[in-house]
Amino acid sequence: MPSVSKIAATIALAGTVAGAGIGVSSADSTTASRVAVIGLGGTIAGTSDRRTDFETYLPGTRPIAELVDSLRPEIGEVAAVSTEDFGQKGSGDYTVTDLYDLAWLVESRLRDHDSVVVSTGSATMEELSYFLDLTVRSTKPVVVTGAMRPWTAIGSDGPVNLYNAIRLAASNRTTCFGTVIALNGQILPARDATKTDSTRVHTFTTREYGDLGTIDQAGIRLQRAPARVQRCDDPARWTTPFDLTTIHRDTLPRVDIAHSYLDAPAEPITAAATAGAKGIVFAGTPSPNQAGAAMATKGVALVATNAYGSGAITVDPKMGVVSGGDLAPKKARLLLLLALARTTDHDQIVAWFRDYGNQQF
Repeated sequence: MPSVSKIAATIALAGTVAGAGIGVSSADSTTASRVAVIGLGGTIAGTSDRRTDFETYLPGTRPIAELVDSLRPEIGEVAAVSTEDFGQKGSGDYTVTDLYDLAWLVESRLRDHDSVVVSTGSATMEELSYFLDLTVRSTKPVVVTGAMRPWTAIGSDGPVNLYNAIRLAASNRTTCFGTVIALNGQILPARDATKTDSTRVHTFTTREYGDLGTIDQAGIRLQRAPARVQRCDDPARWTTPFDLTTIHRDTLPRVDIAHSYLDAPAEPITAAATAGAKGIVFAGTPSPNQAGAAMATKGVALVATNAYGSGAITVDPKMGVVSGGDLAPKKARLLLLLALARTTDHDQIVAWFRDYGNQQF
């Protein structure tokens, strides 16, 4: 296990230490930073009929350029911002192949920008951010944000979330963190972040692990870092095996999630395999019916995850099932999908879940 001094030195290398320790930066050095802001629609770009309509609105109706322009002139003091729309719809309307295209776009913008902000809906934000975390090769900051209230509502969290996301990206303080989420004054890692409430602005949390840090008027405070910052000085080890130049968009495998419950039947498992699923992620302990059907499938990779919000899963390796550790089912699905796009070797998939799905200091 690395020493405390080595961990501190690694975090410092990632640009996360102000002075001698982790804390509030005395100033955000952002004036010359070039930040590309990519809009995908969602609630943050939504329009409500009345300013008091907090939950009824049309998502994705406002272009990202309009949202950023409404933050001027203040945003001009933070960074040089470019904008473009990847799409304008609710986040639930996107597909895995859309995320593939988005990852390519983010990678492209990072070639001539210092960082990227992705503005999207909250429904699938944790999946989108984790897909980017697994596939983007650049160590430059990638920040995902959104809102729980439409832009036009009284007290909308959209403007402050977008402003703070750009501010965080421009600071470069999450270099080598991979993709992070900035919402409600919180900074969250893509791997751990999850949505917990359908309406409240404090909906995103990391459950047992805690936030990476916070953003407030005083500055950006970082209190911990994702484990991958340990490899910041070695890009070959910092990146994951899921280089999209080696994965074809049109051959991304189908991976389904099977939720477990009392007396859950076998038919959904059999139907998923018949429909062409190359992998199945169990959310919770499979029922006897599900387990029997799963064991009868041929050529379908199986991953076990918990359905309780926290805690790791341990499986008997003789069963041929991959442990998802403490990954949420939706995120285990994406990791398995990308793994199967590279290989069907069981031992390799087990190793990737161990090394990239359950990173630890």
